[in-house]
Amino acid sequence: MLIAAHDPSDRDHRLSRLGTSWPVLETAIRRGEAGWRGATPDHGGDAAAQYAYRERLAALRAGQKVHHGWGNARLFQIELTVNPGHTVAFQTLSGDHRTGNPNLTPRTKTPRGPNGRLLLSGGEEDDQPSLFPDLLPQPVPDTAELTDPAGLAVWILLVHREAVAQDGSVLWHSELSLPRPPDERGYITGWLDRVTLPPVVFDAVVFPDEEEGPDGIDIPVGAR
Repeated sequence: MLIAAHDPSDRDHRLSRLGTSWPVLETAIRRGEAGWRGATPDHGGDAAAQYAYRERLAALRAGQKVHHGWGNARLFQIELTVNPGHTVAFQTLSGDHRTGNPNLTPRTKTPRGPNGRLLLSGGEEDDQPSLFPDLLPQPVPDTAELTDPAGLAVWILLVHREAVAQDGSVLWHSELSLPRPPDERGYITGWLDRVTLPPVVFDAVVFPDEEEGPDGIDIPVGAR
């Protein structure tokens, strides 16, 4: 397994060969944290992670489109961004506490479903994408509906959010990695290649005194 440490020149060279850049990936992570902080208890128990995912995906797609000429795509109902030649695609998932550590092997936080296993197994599993094709989401105009995973290398922007109890700050650990097929339970536990990325740090959310009113809330999402 090839693992890239946090050496900027090595990291940037490897990302460039894949058709991306650290500024695009960092922006996606920062947008994800903004989405996380936009959720409230009224949105539901898993809203923060869902909001973070949606914002991260949107920023990843927008950055790849503007800076590297990629396009939106969907394969087996999984949202991707894909290069013009349809040879490399990115998706984004949450990983465990080992994410971003070049000395440890991470795994996905949750198991992949039948479509996720099908995507990362090159379409060779017995599971069918859907038994109810009429119920699938309708494609949006700027999203290519891919049908064949052959020849497509799907890399994962794997992220893990860590809240630091001592000062309330937040760290996002991440890597861009090429997975092996999921195990029998659907977890990704092995990787063919990994590009580990530097942690992204966010300050704690600062709440105002009651007399300041709700307009005084300060939610910094920049690096310290």
